[in-house]
Amino acid sequence: MSTPPPRSASVTIAYCDGHRCRALRHRSHLNTPDGKPEDLTDVLRQAIRATHGGVLIRAECLGACHRAPALLLLTGTQPAGRRGTLIGPVEQRQHMDAVVDLIRKADRPEP
Repeated sequence: MSTPPPRSASVTIAYCDGHRCRALRHRSHLNTPDGKPEDLTDVLRQAIRATHGGVLIRAECLGACHRAPALLLLTGTQPAGRRGTLIGPVEQRQHMDAVVDLIRKADRPEP
């Protein structure tokens, strides 16, 4: 039995760690069922760990302070010349859930 060739990263997330995004990201801590606070980076780490080769990058300022806290979503399915999708602000639970859903969709293999 042969093993399938390794897949390249299907999804890459670069989250902004510039001063404005960092300050606003920590303002929106969410409480988990066990009572521990969780912020956007915790949610992203968990979502990326559940992918098949996804990559999480802490980036300096992405230049989108008006959309802070922001992140850049890059997938292998984007058309040539496209440099990703800027997402933000990601402040509330429904925003984080939507980002996790985008990560899951991007991680699915193409038919």
